[in-house]
Amino acid sequence: MAGIKEIAKITGLSLATVSRVFNDSSLVSPKTKEKVLKAAKDLDYRPNIMAAALRSGKSKIIGVIVPEVNNYFFSGIINGIEKIVSDSGYNIIISQSHELQERENVALNSFLKLHVEGILMSISKETSDFSFIEKIGESKVPIVYFDRVPPLDGTSSVTLNDYMGGFMATKHLLDKNCKNLLHIAGNPRVSIFKERLKGFKDAILKSGRKGILSREIELTAHTKKDLKILKELFKSDPKIDGIFAYGDEIGLHVLNLLKDLDIDVPGKVKLIGFGNADFTKLTQPKISTIDQECSQMGELAAGLLIEKLKEVELKPQNKVLLPKLIKRDSTMIQ
Repeated sequence: MAGIKEIAKITGLSLATVSRVFNDSSLVSPKTKEKVLKAAKDLDYRPNIMAAALRSGKSKIIGVIVPEVNNYFFSGIINGIEKIVSDSGYNIIISQSHELQERENVALNSFLKLHVEGILMSISKETSDFSFIEKIGESKVPIVYFDRVPPLDGTSSVTLNDYMGGFMATKHLLDKNCKNLLHIAGNPRVSIFKERLKGFKDAILKSGRKGILSREIELTAHTKKDLKILKELFKSDPKIDGIFAYGDEIGLHVLNLLKDLDIDVPGKVKLIGFGNADFTKLTQPKISTIDQECSQMGELAAGLLIEKLKEVELKPQNKVLLPKLIKRDSTMIQ
């Protein structure tokens, strides 16, 4: 494959000038840059990005860690990140933790070896030891967290007001005259699910209504086992008339289970999820939910990181998005 020597020979430029072009130096005129890039294209030359990164200290690469890519919420965040990052001249590398701290640490270590300029991440459900993350934070590689944030000082993040989301979802069920409420809760070790549960409890408490019964149930994260547990619960307590699911995916499973049990939604039981996944508009009935603004969260997180890359001494920033109640058919009959 052709190298920069051949490009220098064809263009009549020095090796130093050709090298500056591929290092995106401001010392090169647009005309010279165009000349070099045309020659590179004609020769099918592909610069060694990692070698250039080592020389310049800038890889123009941002590492992104999410629990899972095939989740509507995180895929929406990635779309938002890509929009901002690409417009700023950066590329991204995506890694999945699969909700495992060990995988998360491996990804972080790999990013450092790849000389990424910054990291965007949402911590896994399993992560409880933050020493490795703290070590990364002490390095020159800036990190911005989104959605799930470690309990560390001096971090920058973009999150949703999950407490408000849980409160809004529960208040909506109460406004629809539900009197026997069930919250299908997420992992209590994860702060966002803990906040949604708190919002659920406070909405009932602050409603001032008497005779409201409520309970919460934490599932196992194994769908078949969870559906069996819920099936037994619905059979043992037929008075449940309002369900708040911690996420839209479990909300969809609940909707299908209620149909299998011939329990009418929303006639007998009203159901609301969390996330505003695309499929909630396609179900019968359409599922009421809380919009998490995932794309905006990704855009803001990427924007914060780009700012930190431009201004090293930038103070930590924490942006909080407000949830939106999306009313659909699964709660709309009185």
